[in-house]
Amino acid sequence: MSEINYMETGRLEAFYDAIIAIIVTVLVLELPQPASASLASIWAIKTSYFAYLISFLVCTNLWQYHHLIYHHVEKINAKVIWLNILLMLIVSILPYLTTFVANNPFSFLTQVLYGVDFLLINVVLFMMAKLLIKINPDQDFLKDALDIKNAIAIPSLLFIVGLVGAFLGYPILISVCILITIVRSILFSLR
Repeated sequence: MSEINYMETGRLEAFYDAIIAIIVTVLVLELPQPASASLASIWAIKTSYFAYLISFLVCTNLWQYHHLIYHHVEKINAKVIWLNILLMLIVSILPYLTTFVANNPFSFLTQVLYGVDFLLINVVLFMMAKLLIKINPDQDFLKDALDIKNAIAIPSLLFIVGLVGAFLGYPILISVCILITIVRSILFSLR
């Protein structure tokens, strides 16, 4: 591939930032208002707050991860752009799935769809990191981003644990496992 096919990252980063900002805004706008100004009314919609928290953390973790990676990337190509577009497609479904899972927290189907979206995000991020390493071979930091154990294996294992729990009658365990994965990822990034 010739040098002419490579691009700088600035426009992609700006696009990504804008999409994440819109998704986070839609997430908060989808939160239902309590029926009255009482703690009981607020507690009645606790599943909406729980689903919002998970989705918000997914979005902010993605933003932080994207920022961290692209700080070290010098060039991208059309494949990277299209992987980012695919990533944005998958992430943009989060507000819909958040409302769906908040309204049906004990539904096997809603929890599985929510979990699959999260798993697809991790797969696309892994593919993107692998491609970025190929395009930017001198960036050793990117090789750390391609940690199969942290990027794919642990989130997949936790999703399977949640899925097994869902089959056993505890569908909300999928959301709990996603939350554990996100918190783990945030703590890992703070090191």
